Amino acid sequence: MIDLILIRHAHSGPYDQPDKERQLSLQGMEEVSLLAQKLKSVHLPTGLWLCSDANRTTETATALRSELGIIGPVNLDPCWYQASGPDYVKMIEKQSRPVIYLVAHNPSISYVASYYSGTLIQMETGGCCYLRFQYADSPSELSKGAGDLVFHFNPQVV
Repeated sequence: MIDLILIRHAHSGPYDQPDKERQLSLQGMEEVSLLAQKLKSVHLPTGLWLCSDANRTTETATALRSELGIIGPVNLDPCWYQASGPDYVKMIEKQSRPVIYLVAHNPSISYVASYYSGTLIQMETGGCCYLRFQYADSPSELSKGAGDLVFHFNPQVV
């Protein structure tokens, strides 16, 4: 069984600095808190944390993990910053761990959620989509439409 937890970075500040350097806004910090509350209400398996190296994604991952009491490394990689949705799929399927958390960007993160769930999913800032693949033993075995939606959380509708 493979669990894939997709997290779109929380809301970031204005475009008055280079995009990659933008930080979370006050709204973004609230979105992280709302997501942490949701994740505390479900059993979260321990897993590999992958994250874009943009400030807003690293801040989202750091704040969320802190609120959840999760320790350990986060694998920062610049590839998640500008990669396309199909590239995200390829990179996910190259992983070896049975539980993967990915904190990244739209539109690619929405593409991945939609691709694996077989339904259109729009990931909002601070949102999360938890997919479970009952019949896969490795991320290399993931396929289009094969993910069961455990939940889709949107902090804007809480």
